Amino acid sequence: MSANKKVVEDFFASTGTDYRRLLADDVELIEWAEGVPATGVRTLGKAAFIENRGMREYETRVGRMTEEHGVVVAEGTARGAKKEGGFWRVQFCDVFEIENGKVKRLTSFGNSVQDSGKGLSA
Repeated sequence: MSANKKVVEDFFASTGTDYRRLLADDVELIEWAEGVPATGVRTLGKAAFIENRGMREYETRVGRMTEEHGVVVAEGTARGAKKEGGFWRVQFCDVFEIENGKVKRLTSFGNSVQDSGKGLSA
């Protein structure tokens, strides 16, 4: 696995459960661009990312990562509990711009899908 793909793998390992990893010095999320949060409002910086994402736990599963010239594209699914009960599930395509081993920009595209209640693999 390339160093840039490892950065993305570590990013997904931290989101939803352990934000200490996301806030570590070697992760520098500068801009969370179009697509997420659902409002479509551009988000700048790690603190704003966490504020918009929330501290609720959720699962992610990356099915494929593709890399070229410092850009890693990750495709997968995410699932979590809704505040009002039940679950949300989304298929995503995230574009990570990596510079000097840090996430400089994340553009996320998501498509909500009906949740079967059986986890990510269902």
